[in-house]
Parts: sequence; structure tokens; C-alpha cells
Amino acid sequence: MKNILKLLFLLFLLHACTNIERKPNILWITLEDTSPQFLANYGSQIVTTPIMDNLGSSGVIFSNAYATGSVCSSSRSTIITGCPTEVLGTGNHRSNYAIPSFIKGFPYYLRQAGYFTSNNAKTDYNIKNENDFVNDAWDESSGEAGWWNRKKDQPFFSVFNFTNCHQSRTMTRPWLWYKEFILDPLPDSLKVDPEEIYMPPFYNDSKEMRKQVSRVYNSLRKTDLDVAELLNKLEQDGLKKNTIIFIFADHGEGIPRGKGHSIGCGHRVPFYIWFSEKYKDLSPWGVKVVTEELVSFEDLAPTILSLAGCEIPSYMKGRPFLGQKRQSPRPYVFGSRNRLDDTPGLERTVFDGHFVYSRNFYPHLPVQRFQKYADVSDIVKTIRLDADNGELNSIQLELVKQSRPVEYLYDLQNDIWEVNNLATDPNYEQDLERLKEAIQNRIVETNDIHFLPEKLMLERSEGTTAYEMREDPQLNPIGDIIQVANLVGVENNPEVFMPFLENGNEEIRYWTVVGLNHLQYPKSDIERLLPFLNDSSVFVRIETAVLLYKISKNERAEGLLNEIIVGNDLYAAHHAIQKILYLPGIAKDFIPAVKKVRARYFETNRSGFNYPVQNSSEMFLYVFNNEPLYYLADKKWIPEIN
Repeated sequence: MKNILKLLFLLFLLHACTNIERKPNILWITLEDTSPQFLANYGSQIVTTPIMDNLGSSGVIFSNAYATGSVCSSSRSTIITGCPTEVLGTGNHRSNYAIPSFIKGFPYYLRQAGYFTSNNAKTDYNIKNENDFVNDAWDESSGEAGWWNRKKDQPFFSVFNFTNCHQSRTMTRPWLWYKEFILDPLPDSLKVDPEEIYMPPFYNDSKEMRKQVSRVYNSLRKTDLDVAELLNKLEQDGLKKNTIIFIFADHGEGIPRGKGHSIGCGHRVPFYIWFSEKYKDLSPWGVKVVTEELVSFEDLAPTILSLAGCEIPSYMKGRPFLGQKRQSPRPYVFGSRNRLDDTPGLERTVFDGHFVYSRNFYPHLPVQRFQKYADVSDIVKTIRLDADNGELNSIQLELVKQSRPVEYLYDLQNDIWEVNNLATDPNYEQDLERLKEAIQNRIVETNDIHFLPEKLMLERSEGTTAYEMREDPQLNPIGDIIQVANLVGVENNPEVFMPFLENGNEEIRYWTVVGLNHLQYPKSDIERLLPFLNDSSVFVRIETAVLLYKISKNERAEGLLNEIIVGNDLYAAHHAIQKILYLPGIAKDFIPAVKKVRARYFETNRSGFNYPVQNSSEMFLYVFNNEPLYYLADKKWIPEIN
């Protein structure tokens, strides 16, 4: 049987990668963490990227291009496989869970078609056995990789990832680091003064915030110079005339309310395609144009395979928008936000080119969550201090406010910074319901695997993969799950939830107690919940214990939470710490337990799921015990730590 399968696979490859007469070179330039609002081609009054702007305006500018994930690893897992994270189980940043062996990085198929494939240098595909996956996909993947190592006249697909616009530059590394490596190397004529910039309306327009936001503009100026060097090399090697160039960001801007957020500022990206004269006829839009076609990162893999004349594997469901297999535009594209490092989350988003609708299933979490990677930054410290001092208006305060809406609806054509939530406006009810239905259909049609608690997803996919397990309704009853999850933050009557507590599926009981935790549960009725401190699901026990302790200081609940926090079940410990982190009324009672967790790690970075537990403990003690928050590698750049 195995030999037959191998033979069938080889036959597929022979058929899949045909020798077409025209094989364009393809250069892929990926910008880290960039939103279109900061580029002149998308309306910015400050020209940050003139080299890339010129290339884009000579080709095709996409006004509606969206990352499937709002953070790098989940976004890149979709880019390389052509599969959304909801079906792969790769939505949690970071994780390394198995995917089926038949799902290849799409450059694998290009290699079969005779292309030389190179990646310089970031992978971050968020999957298990990434080294083997990378070796299959790329002829070269390193900081030295490029088209220059191919055979004579061999067509190439070469990726270059530019990092000087990454969140580490725009916000999270200390100012002194940014000054030495980004600001000081820029010629004085290219430096953007804080007084020149346009401040997004969701930020306080203060001197300190202008200083911090100016990092975005200067980092993009530095990145544009880096890209210019690469384009010059392409020209000098005499290859530009035979090349199609893609330029796009891997997700939204690396600033608060950008990267990691579920609305457009997290997902919408600048996206250009430049066609050399030889290949202009391959553009269905022509050149020197702007297209409003919806483009999703699900579409990139099938599009490149179509452009190269390869068959598209059946597991890729995206729309090829170039090449022999181009398909008509779709009415919707989708995005998702799940766990991001130590911060939980579950949000699903849809775009139709006019509106963005986002459904938030954990409304107790603020937009700007307590996250070590973000909270070490001066910009987040400034936002939190301004909030404490009453210096933020109602729009700016939405960043840190608890709890928050379960639904967001923004008019992207008239509200580019997405500050006017139309979800409760009766004039937009039809659009809201239409987009809400699209989200619900998407969740069910994809058998969205991330509605299972992460540990449960792993346990149920043991011996197989989340991709395959999700299709079993016994293991992933998504229709039943979403019925309860949809009530969270919407239904205020506990009696609506109570029947679900008797359900035999622990994921149903889990979502039930999540819902009860979000409403005002009556203290007089806690006896009904006491049995669920002994539930077979640790996540039901945690949610029940948190609910009982915050409304009655129940001693059994306190003991259970302390035991779980210091225990060996990392997923449970993380869940408990994160739940209590957003409950200042009870959080200080658990400082001793969290200190034990912190002592276990000290300053040594641990791998795997130790990492979010370690970061959660440090964040907890920073918020509630005034302990310093920093990365060991950055201490030399932080005067107050030294």
C-alpha cells in the first residue's frame, strides 16, 4: 500500500509541475510588521518608503490585502502552506505542533518545476519538525541565501525578509538600542522628527507618545534603504527584466492596537506586485493601477504555483489571483487571533473590502493585554501611565479598558484608523448580520480547531494532527461549541448557561463557565457551582474556582488555584495565572504562588510551553508586586535597571 501511495505521489508531481515556456523569476520582499497607513501610496502625508512606493506605483497596488494572522508565526504558517491556522492548529504564537506530512511548503512544488528556491532568512512557520519542512521547501534557507547560487539560467523564487521595521525596532527594544541601530545610521536628511508625524487618534498626542511613534517612521525609512540595496543587486545582475517582484508585510504595524489585534490594523497590509515589461501581460489588472480585489494570505501559495505553471494541491483552498489558474475574486477574506506568547485570545475577523467585522470570544481581556514583550516597551508604559493619570480620551482609553465589546464593525473606507465602532448602530445592522453570518459559517466550515483549549487540542490529536482530528465531530464538535461560545459576553442570565454544565463534553462545560465568569453571577447561588471544583476537566475547575473565589473568597477555590499555579501542568498553570491577572480585586492573594513559579525559572529562558508560563509569572509580579520587567539581553540598554 505504501509503495502505491509513493507512486501516486510521484505521478502527481510529474503532472503538477509542468514545463511551461515562460518561467518568470519571482522575487518576494517581505516587510515585518507594517501597516499601509504609514506608506505614501496608501495616503500617508509623510513619505517613508520612496523606493518601494515607486516600485508599487509602477506596478499594482492592492488596497485590500490581509494577513490571516495578526502576528508573525501564525501568519507565516499560512503563507508557506496555503492553509489557514484554524485548520492546521498553528494559530497560537508560538507553538510547534505537527501538521500532516502531505502538506508541504509550497516552494517544494516549485523545485519540482525546476525553480531554484531561496529564503533569506526568517522561517518561523510555527510547526513541529520545522527543519525537515524547511529542507524540503528551500534549496537554501539562511542569511546568505539568494538567487546568486542557482544554476546558470535557472529560474528562481527568492524570498528576502526585512527586519528593520519589526516591532522590536518600532517599540519593544529599549530606546538606546533603537537609537544606535536605527536612528543614528540614518542620514540626517531622512530622519523623521517627532513633531512632523501624524498621530493615530487612538494615541494621546503628547511629546512622549510622539517620540515613541516616530520610531515607526524612521524604521520604515531604514527599511526602504535596505530594500534599495537588494533591488540594486537585482539590476546589477541583469535580472530585473526577467523578474516579477512582490512586496508585502507579514501583518500589521508593530505598535499597540496594531500587531496582535483582531481588527484591520492587525491584519491589513501594504501589498505591491511589479511586473517587468516581459511579463506585463501576466497582470490581469494592467500596470500603474490600484486594485480593490480582496487578497488573503491563503491565496499566496496557490497564486505562486499558478504563476509557475504547477498544479495546486487540493488542500490549498485559497484563490489563485495570477497565472493560468486565476479565479474570480471572493466576497470575503478572514483573519484570526489566538494565544500570542503568554497572552490568551480568541477572535475571528472578516473583511469585505468596505467593512471589517470582528468577533471577540474573550471579552474580559482588554485590547492591550498584559504581555511581557509589549509591557517592557516605553510606549506601553506611557499608555498605562496616561490612563492612570486620566489623560486619555474615551477612544484612547479603549486600549486598556476592561471588559470590552464582543463585536466590532468598522467602515474601512471612511474610518482608516478604525475608531468608530458601528456594531451597535442600527443603520449598519444589515452589514453587521451579514458579516456575522460569514464568520459563523467560516468557523463551522473550517471546523475551527482553536475553540478547543490548547491542551485539549493536543491531547485529542495525539498520534495524528489537529488538521485531521478537527474533522471528527466527536473530538471537535464545533457546532455545539459555537452555540455556547456565542453566548459569552452576550447573555447575562446565568440560567441560560446552567443546562450546558451537565453536558458530557468538557469543552462545552468549559465555554459554559467562561460565560458565567463574564456575567454577574449571584453570590447566593454558589452552591450549584461547588461540584464543578471536582470536574474532570482542569480548565472547568480553573474557571469555576476563579468565579467562586472572586464572588465569595471560597477557600476550596483558593487552594485549588494555588495548587494549579505551582503545579506541573503548564497549560493549566498558564490559564490560571492569566485569568487572575485581569482580576485586581483578588490577584494579590496569589502573589506567593506566582513567586514560586518565577523562582523556578529565574532569568533563564525556557523552551516550549515553559515560555508563556515564565512570562506570565513575570508579568503578574510586575503588575501586582512592583517587580522589574526586562529581558536579560536588553539590560545594558536600560539605565534604570543598571
